[in-house]
Amino acid sequence: MANLLSLPIEILCQIAQHVPTGDLKNMRLVCKSLHNAANRPFGLAYFTDRRHVLSMSSIKALPEIVTHSGLGPYVSSVTMIALSPLSQDPYDSSQMSLLEAFVNSRRYMRLMKQVFDKILKYQRSVHIGISEPDLGQGLGWKLQQAFGWDDMMTAALNYDHCHMETLDNTLLAAIRANCHVRSLELSMHHYKFKTLQEALEDLLNPTRPPLKLTIHCVRKRTRELHSPYTITYDQSNGSLKLTGCDVYELARAKAGSTIKLTFAFLLSQTTKLILEDCHLCSAERFRAFLELDANALRKNLTSVRMQHFRPCRSPGADARRHWSGILESLSELHGLKYFVIEGLNRPRDWKLFHLPITTEKHEISGDDVANQLEAMATLVATEPQSHASNAITSADIDAIDALIDSNGGMQALFALNTNI
Repeated sequence: MANLLSLPIEILCQIAQHVPTGDLKNMRLVCKSLHNAANRPFGLAYFTDRRHVLSMSSIKALPEIVTHSGLGPYVSSVTMIALSPLSQDPYDSSQMSLLEAFVNSRRYMRLMKQVFDKILKYQRSVHIGISEPDLGQGLGWKLQQAFGWDDMMTAALNYDHCHMETLDNTLLAAIRANCHVRSLELSMHHYKFKTLQEALEDLLNPTRPPLKLTIHCVRKRTRELHSPYTITYDQSNGSLKLTGCDVYELARAKAGSTIKLTFAFLLSQTTKLILEDCHLCSAERFRAFLELDANALRKNLTSVRMQHFRPCRSPGADARRHWSGILESLSELHGLKYFVIEGLNRPRDWKLFHLPITTEKHEISGDDVANQLEAMATLVATEPQSHASNAITSADIDAIDALIDSNGGMQALFALNTNI
C-alpha cells in the first residue's frame, strides 16, 4: 500500500478510471488519497443522472446532493419518477391529497429551484426526465436505483401518478432558475396535448437554446407490431427521428388524440425525417402519417432517411404496390433535397428496389429528388427481372460489333449500357 500511495495523484486518478464501478465506493473508504483519486469516476458513475421518487424525503435530499462540494458538480440530469405511494386502503384519498399538495406547493418549487440554481452554476444546462413506470411490466435497473425507491416499495402497496403536475412544476422551477433545459424526456399517453403543447412551446421558443426532446410511447399491447417506440426531436437541426414506430397504429389513432396532435406539432417544425426500424405498413397508412401536417412538410422537409428496417411483410405484388405508393407520396414533397435507404434487415429485400443484394445504401440528392422518387416509384411497381434476362446475348454482341464498324465506339458503349 505504501508503494501505491507514493505515486503522484495524477497516476492514482488514472488508476481510478479503470476501477470497476462497483468497487469505487470501497476505494473511497481506504484513505484520503484514494478517496480524492476516485472522486471523479465515482461522481460520474453515481451522480451524473439523478433519479428521485416523489416522496418528501427523496426530494429534500436532492438539494443536499447538488450542493455537495465534491459530488454536486457532476449532477447534470434530473429524472423524477412520477409515481408516489398511497395508503394501503384503496378508499383512503387523504394521502393522494397530500401528494398533490406537495408537488404543487411552494416548498417543492423552492427545493427544485435550489437544485437548478446549483446545476446552472456548474453545468449551465440540465437534462430533465419525467418517468412513470408500468408496474405490471417489470422495472429496469435505472428505476430500481432511483433514490427512495426501496423505501417507497416497502411503505405502501398502492400508488398514484402525478405526471402532469410534476412536469409543469419541475420545468417552471428550472425556468425560474434560468437554467437551460438542454433535453427533456417523457412518456407519451400520460399527458393531455394541451399540457405538452404549453411546455414545448415555451422550451422550443427561438429565444432559448435548442432543445432535444425524447418521448417514449409505451404501449399496452405486446405484439411485435405494437411494441414501444421512441420519438426524438432535435431542435438544433430540425430532425424528427422515429424508432420502432408502427404507422398503422398512428393511422388508427383518434383525430384528436394526444399522439396525433403531438406528431402534427413536431412535424410542423421538422426539416429532416428519420425512420429507423419502422413498420410503414402500406402506402395508405404512410400517406395518412404525412397528412398529419402535409402543408408544413411540403414547405419545410428537405431530407428523409429510412434505415435498419424490413420494407414489407407482404410478399411480391403487395410489397411492390406498397412501396411504389410510399415513394410516390414522398415525391409530392417538392422541397426534398436528400433521400436515403440504408441497412435493410434482409439483403434480399434490396431486390424490391431493383438493386443488388450487396447494396448497403441507396441515396438520392439534388434539386430533382422529387422527380427521381417518382421514377423510382414507377420502377418499384414493376417486377424485378431475373439475372438471366439481363445477360448479354450473342445477338447483342453481333449488334455491338456492327455499331463499332459503322458508327464508332461511343454508340457501341451506349448500346452496351442500355442492354445491361
